[in-house]
Amino acid sequence: MPATRGRTTSVDFGMRQRILVMRHPETPANTEHFFSGRRDVPLTPRGERQREHGVDALVAFAPERIWCSPLSRCRNLAEEAGERLGIPVRVDDDLVELDFGELEGTRFEASNSGPAQFPWPLDEHGHSLPAPGAESFEHATARANHLMDELRPLAGRTALVTHGGFSRILIAAMYDVPYDRFWNVHLANVCSAYYTCNGKSFYLGGFNLTPDEVIERSTKPNPYDLRDIWGVAERKDA
Repeated sequence: MPATRGRTTSVDFGMRQRILVMRHPETPANTEHFFSGRRDVPLTPRGERQREHGVDALVAFAPERIWCSPLSRCRNLAEEAGERLGIPVRVDDDLVELDFGELEGTRFEASNSGPAQFPWPLDEHGHSLPAPGAESFEHATARANHLMDELRPLAGRTALVTHGGFSRILIAAMYDVPYDRFWNVHLANVCSAYYTCNGKSFYLGGFNLTPDEVIERSTKPNPYDLRDIWGVAERKDA
């Protein structure tokens, strides 16, 4: 709580909405280290197993709504969870991965030595300089801001299934992380970030949570969680 001249400023931690942001399961781009971006790449065999665990985690979280990227590595997981929960899934272009332009399909090391570099370099004003045909960090941030504007009025539980790159952009937009630093944050495959929202601000309540951790925190009371940030006590099935 920030203090100013002996006065304390109260912070509203009201948990009107609980939000789980899950990254898609493993793909060949993750194991072979290339930029997939907007390409609709399949899952690896390990990724298929991860998808099953990811579905179980979303079902345990029991959201009222699921939104996902249109790419199959996110959409298939989200739709299976939605089917099990009996709720529709909203496919949302705001949740799609960054477009890496001419870097898509190339290996990561190519961006360290070639003319197109990633993370995008910044000019003297701090603006990103994307590769030809690629999405700028500013454009991706605008998507994240639009998504947050849609989330703020909601209540209950929301699950988002998205990508590693966009999950970083979302954190940067939420907390004003500079463009020269935000890419250092890493959300592993089929792991989740957890936030609460009071209708205005977003508060981080967990990061890089495995499916098993999501299941446990969604269903079992934690004696150390005095504010019940996961809302276990209020669940009808608790």
